[in-house]
Amino acid sequence: MIPAPETVASKTAPAKRVAGVRLRAISGPGKDRGLSLTRASATVGRHTTCDLALPDPRVSGVHLLVSVDGAAIRVRDQQSTNGTWLGGARVRDLDVPVGAELLVGDTVLLVEVDQSAAAPEEPRDEGFGALVGASRGMRELFALLARIASKDLTILLLGETGTGKEEVARAVHAASPRASGPFMVVDCTALPESLADALLFGFERGSFTGASERRAGFFEAAHGGTLLLDEVGELPPALQAKFLRVLERREAVRVGSQTPLPLDVRVIAATNRDLRVEIERGRFREDLYFRLAGVRITLPPLRDRPEDIPLLSRAILARSGSEAMIEREALDYLAEQPWPGNVRELANALHRGAALTDDGIIRRGDVSGEGFGARADAAQPSHVVGTFAEAKEHTIARFERDYLAVLMRRCRGNLSRAAREADVARHHLRDLLKKRGLYGLDHGDE
Repeated sequence: MIPAPETVASKTAPAKRVAGVRLRAISGPGKDRGLSLTRASATVGRHTTCDLALPDPRVSGVHLLVSVDGAAIRVRDQQSTNGTWLGGARVRDLDVPVGAELLVGDTVLLVEVDQSAAAPEEPRDEGFGALVGASRGMRELFALLARIASKDLTILLLGETGTGKEEVARAVHAASPRASGPFMVVDCTALPESLADALLFGFERGSFTGASERRAGFFEAAHGGTLLLDEVGELPPALQAKFLRVLERREAVRVGSQTPLPLDVRVIAATNRDLRVEIERGRFREDLYFRLAGVRITLPPLRDRPEDIPLLSRAILARSGSEAMIEREALDYLAEQPWPGNVRELANALHRGAALTDDGIIRRGDVSGEGFGARADAAQPSHVVGTFAEAKEHTIARFERDYLAVLMRRCRGNLSRAAREADVARHHLRDLLKKRGLYGLDHGDE
């Protein structure tokens, strides 16, 4: 099968909802291999750590990401060398139907219904520690973190910049038996090779010019706790070898000493690179990868989980001490954005919006960078437009939004207290908040 000249396939309508989905190789070097898609997403590629590993030399290390969400079966090529093809068109990011045949390398994958698949148990928790999320992918992540937090496994966190890898590491540490121990972060991009040994493993007095006293390194300082190696994919080869020896032996030697120090440290590594791709390119040691990836976790980008925006927005504002509330229109706008900076960028937008609002209500203009949304509304207090009935509804809506925002801030989000103060039924107050598009600090009862 020879692919046609390259074109970029656009998204199609999602397929009819199916109970279970399976990828099966029907021809090529990987023939008869298959994968049931029981989780939110799975990887296909030549590397042995992919969910579906194909012994096809023309398949990239991590070639394809496949996700299933209700009716949608989404295929995303991972910048593979030879591409992913469907019906002669090169696929970048596409929803495909059951029955589709995908060409990867010299292998053809059939998307089919998995009649034998048992419906996976739907995870329910919408949070883990300080982490929140309602999407299936995040709920699966929280269930996994709850299972592994108490285990002393190394963890490799993968994900784009700003997806919250450090927050995940902190949450795992806080839920582990090491919670009372130190949590230390090593920025691997800031480790100069000439001083790396001294910074990581410590040094003895007089071991080099300027070493006026003995100092503990990062590993020793994290004894009994957790050490996060942030951006571990940036480590130069020489440091990769040293990390591997420390992880294998669970001991380190200070610069200027001959005595090994036993290490009792849980290591969590994080990177915005897929290290399997780096292995393919000869830039990362495969043996170190397997030492780090006791459990491999990929954090989804924010653009793939817009349903998490309301929960995230509430949590971000609460942690910053803001009592601002968000209009539904503003939340809808936030959910439509691509967020290349992910949760970090969302937090910046919300903090800016909370600072710009004059009346405690974050509107679309406040989070879109226009900075005049709230004040533009204030210039037309009566909304005297359209018919009498329309103008009346606009005015009532404006009054109710303003009144409810002030009420909920004054009652610090306690719904029962606010209902008593407003002299309305609690369920009616909740309905009004929903009707007027206010998403605020309504924490229920004290």
